[in-house]
Amino acid sequence: MLKLRVLDQLQRGERAFIVCIGDSITEQNYHLEGKLNYVGLLTERLMERYNRKSYVFNVGKSGDTSQGILNRLDEDALRFGADLITVMVGMNDSVQGEAGIAQFKRNLEQIITRVMASGSEVLLLTQNALDYNIHEQAVLARTAYPEYAAAVQEVAAATDTPLCDVYSHWREYVQESTNSHLMLMHDSIHPGAKGHAFIAGQIYHYLNIMPSAEELERSPND
Repeated sequence: MLKLRVLDQLQRGERAFIVCIGDSITEQNYHLEGKLNYVGLLTERLMERYNRKSYVFNVGKSGDTSQGILNRLDEDALRFGADLITVMVGMNDSVQGEAGIAQFKRNLEQIITRVMASGSEVLLLTQNALDYNIHEQAVLARTAYPEYAAAVQEVAAATDTPLCDVYSHWREYVQESTNSHLMLMHDSIHPGAKGHAFIAGQIYHYLNIMPSAEELERSPND
């Protein structure tokens, strides 16, 4: 696990600005049915922990790909001079199949290079797993998706980029149980509120900002 400078800033009481870029899983949209997605939950958790010293900007865009993120990176992320940019992508790239993996990895490498050149830190995130027992077109069009999740892991390792591996933790949690998987989902590829709470929990753990027992006791029940 690689330490991020932004955490040291927040721990010193300094302000920090975070931009989260990705596709519809990052975008706050109807799949949440009025609940917060992982970006919103992260925003609240950082506010609780660091007394409103953090600012989180969600620039997720439904349908986006690694190429789309490259195309809009300057306008939607780099121009803000963020301390940290999180990147979650791969779900939509995977419709290109195995033939698209090499380009996907090159795009990720370019995103990392450009973010780091701007002075911001990068945190890569893999996405939720899919269940191929669900015979819907959205899933069947993404049979190569596990290889794209692996590609994110490989790029992170090759570039020494911090990675919160949501995909692997998701698979470990559901244990190949379709019912457990569906409990976290809104539809066949998008997590629902429970799935986003799971994703947020993995980010909390990675950033070492899990709520304490005292904080959990103070939280209202769902």
